[in-house]
Amino acid sequence: MAPRRARVGVSIVFLVCGAAFATWAARVPAAQERLGLSEGALALGLFGLAAGSVLAMLAAGPIITVIGSRRTSIAGAAVVCAALPGVAAAPDLGLFVAALAVLGVGNSLLDVAMNAHAARVEDAYGRPIFASFHAYWNVGGLAGSGLAAWLAAAGVPIGVHFPVAAVVLLVVALAATRAFLPGTDPGADGPAFSLPGRALVPLGVIAFCGFLAEGTVNDWSAVLLAAETGASGSVASLGYFAFSITMIGVRLAADRFVARAGAVAVTRIAAAVTVGGFAIVVLAPAPAVGIVGFAVVGLGVSAVVPVAWSVAARKEPEAPGRAIAAVATCGYLGFLVGPVLVGALASAVGLRAAVAVAGAVMVLVLLLAPALRLPTGLTARDRASSPRARP
Repeated sequence: MAPRRARVGVSIVFLVCGAAFATWAARVPAAQERLGLSEGALALGLFGLAAGSVLAMLAAGPIITVIGSRRTSIAGAAVVCAALPGVAAAPDLGLFVAALAVLGVGNSLLDVAMNAHAARVEDAYGRPIFASFHAYWNVGGLAGSGLAAWLAAAGVPIGVHFPVAAVVLLVVALAATRAFLPGTDPGADGPAFSLPGRALVPLGVIAFCGFLAEGTVNDWSAVLLAAETGASGSVASLGYFAFSITMIGVRLAADRFVARAGAVAVTRIAAAVTVGGFAIVVLAPAPAVGIVGFAVVGLGVSAVVPVAWSVAARKEPEAPGRAIAAVATCGYLGFLVGPVLVGALASAVGLRAAVAVAGAVMVLVLLLAPALRLPTGLTARDRASSPRARP
């Protein structure tokens, strides 16, 4: 009963994390307009968000080792929800950047901690369930962005929207963490600071590539459809919507695939499908074809990051929080750096070719997939993830 309750609780926290970040992301134009920020000034704020995210990623593993994944999840949720009103109320650029940095810190702490606890719950289940947690992050993102779009259309200012959303999300997150598993996390009696093992390096590269692909779709899907296929603004937005829907669908089912075929085979198939989806996107002659291409990208890339994070926790079972933090840091670097690189390449070789490069990077995932293989017999969960465990 405890693992089932914990699974529900962790799923809700994933949903809260996705909704909180989408609350900000969907209303960036409103925040920019409120302060009268130029594109350069807004970019400075986004740099603060990225800097806070990366710094917190580096600190998350040691923090989890000291206070545990449940308390770190609570702290991360509290910081995120405190930062949202701060972003909405910032009177000038300096405080705006600071508030976004705090938002990045809270988001990363919550992200790593909830994934670390998800690894505990998966281990208690004895079979793969990790990808389903990430599906709830996408569900929260869609819900948060949809509500934000509705409130923006209704003329509700972020000074009202963000504080109310923060209170609701914090209450939900605190209630959900009460269902987390009792006891201490693996590695709690070990050193707080230590370097991750070399076995995590290829997993970090896989996460980097997966997040780079996701970030490219997030930031460039609508631009590419509008500029290269002549889609209207409303139609261009459907590329990301189709991507998100297929991401959710696959993540809800991916654990069954991993249990049957193993992490290596699933990741290879996912990488190949992602490359194929990007090929459709860059060759699309019409908006409908491009939208289908982005849906195919979602089908593929959706499984890459959850599988990498789950395997990272099993590669270093003595400190899964530190392992996830190390791989997550590499992943988020791809999410932050990738779209910027695509923009730089687009100015030199064109947007289609730049997006094609982002898709081609997924070939590395195909080549590195064997690094996801684990020795047999480590835990019940590992046996469930192995093709040899099938009846």
